[in-house]
Amino acid sequence: MTSEADNLDVLYAAIMPALASAAIGDFQSDLDISPENDQRVNEILMGVQVLLDVINEKVSELEHLNSNLASERDRSVTLLDEVLRKSLE
Repeated sequence: MTSEADNLDVLYAAIMPALASAAIGDFQSDLDISPENDQRVNEILMGVQVLLDVINEKVSELEHLNSNLASERDRSVTLLDEVLRKSLE
């Protein structure tokens, strides 16, 4: 049976690098979920992994939406520029 201190060591070793990466905007960590770990440790690791995956997915969606908005803005500015040029002619 693993001790609470061992479980804490496993959690600390697995989660801290992922949190350090997340702190600078990198949510792509893959936590090592081993069958050798205590079940409670693996449940926590799976929960943190799900959070990281969801955050990463949402960031990707937002980047895609921002790209679409930028394209639409550029298209609108181009059209407005053409209209203004024609009105000055």
